[in-house]
Amino acid sequence: MRFPTLSEAASPEFSDAASCRAWLEHVPLANVAAAQAQVSRELGEFNRLPIGATQRLGVMEALREAVNFVQIEQARRFSNRALPMSDAEGAAFAATIGLWDEMRAGYERCIEGATNGDAAMRAQAGLLCQRALFYIGLRMFHHHRAYREVPGGDWRSLHAAYAAAEKLGVAEDPVKDFLNRDVQDTSPRVAYARAVLMALCNPNELTQRQLTFVAYLLERWASKLEVSPKPVEAEEVPALVADLESDASPSRAAAAPRAPRYLDTRKLGKSLRNRVALLRKGESPAKLALGEDCVQPACEQLLVHLYRHWCVGKASRALERRAGSGDAEVCSEVAAIHHYIAGRVFRPPGEQPELTAKQRHEIATFGRVSSREDDDYSGQQGFFIEQWRIVDESAQGLRLVRRAADPGKRMAHGQLIGVRPAGGRQFMLGHVRWVMGAENGDLHAGVKLLPGIPSPLAARPAGLNVQPESWVPALGLTAVPALNAPASLILGPGWYKPKRVIELHGEAPSKVRLTEVMERGADFERVAFEQVP
Repeated sequence: MRFPTLSEAASPEFSDAASCRAWLEHVPLANVAAAQAQVSRELGEFNRLPIGATQRLGVMEALREAVNFVQIEQARRFSNRALPMSDAEGAAFAATIGLWDEMRAGYERCIEGATNGDAAMRAQAGLLCQRALFYIGLRMFHHHRAYREVPGGDWRSLHAAYAAAEKLGVAEDPVKDFLNRDVQDTSPRVAYARAVLMALCNPNELTQRQLTFVAYLLERWASKLEVSPKPVEAEEVPALVADLESDASPSRAAAAPRAPRYLDTRKLGKSLRNRVALLRKGESPAKLALGEDCVQPACEQLLVHLYRHWCVGKASRALERRAGSGDAEVCSEVAAIHHYIAGRVFRPPGEQPELTAKQRHEIATFGRVSSREDDDYSGQQGFFIEQWRIVDESAQGLRLVRRAADPGKRMAHGQLIGVRPAGGRQFMLGHVRWVMGAENGDLHAGVKLLPGIPSPLAARPAGLNVQPESWVPALGLTAVPALNAPASLILGPGWYKPKRVIELHGEAPSKVRLTEVMERGADFERVAFEQVP
């Protein structure tokens, strides 16, 4: 544990719980960014103040509610955003992480007092360890919120704080925490379990709403994860093992851990299985204590996702992945993908633009119109080919990484992209299943490939009074019988309406009727269709 150096020169605005509460009354909580900066600055100064541990604990407890409020509000500025972060988003993220660090430092200094024989702090050791683990967990959780890689140092801090709780004999001590919305009974072990389980559910693949739901479940269910220095009863899957002397997350393939703790997920797994079974029988999520906002079938799907990540070994893939095949070109947005697949400027079918004087001169001089206009079109429209690296791949998915030094657009969950491996002749279509910003600035993404060979199309609604300019770029995907995948269309969001008829123009004009949405992403809809005679 590293603490700021104590100094008599430290001069915070408060030095005990009473003066802290009085000071908070004048903090402008309505201006969240200013309030966060003010609280962080004064808490940092307070953490340098040489005072008794009892006074320090009183101040830390007095700050919790205000800190919780500004942190939740400030997180809205960087969560649920495409990556990489903008400068403003990055600054908000850094400020939020910094305040969590100051909260943790205050409680860890109190733990130091308990470890060194302070009788008052020794009596409060359970609460101190729970609070320290709670704030380390929140620091990690906001990395998940921002889809950022959790630093190894956070895992080392989490393991070390739990080891301190065990050393003090308070890992199972009951503690009240009013910041938990419903279940206020907790303990250091439960705080440790919450951080571990949140990290193990593959949070980079979850939406912000799903992350909030998992956090809600863990307030109630984290107590079901048991932690023991002894191996758990042998089962079909390897044990989940944490190494308290490492900077790594727990795993089922831990290699020679120096300070192993075995995480027993059997009780947790039983709760998940029971609820999934009842949901499949038609029971409502609300009656199963899953919250009023939880709806089917999304609720069941998420519970199955959690069960797979928390309670069973890593499932083998239907199609095994292999090491990456090198570089790839990537483009995003329907219009840009259409442009690069077609290899030409998009023009509405039948459009015959009048030649300009310059173009007539080029025809007279060179026998053709210069292609420079087409070459410049992509730049004018903001279209861009990015360079990525394929880390691993299968027939249905890719894991990609874009180096921090390489230029590129921001990327979000559910976004449509085109990918062309180095040496490939054509683009494949896929959508982003997960995205994560690494500590070194690299951007990682998991891509699910869409079945079929893409082709450029033009589309417009069918009907009376449809103007030529209403044509928009669209994409077609061929059928893939081996995957039981019919031919489909890629359209912009909001295009699908049941039985809607649209006109298509590719190699030949046609009319089709939209029959169902097969996939819906952040900026596209993949729809099935049937021909209209």
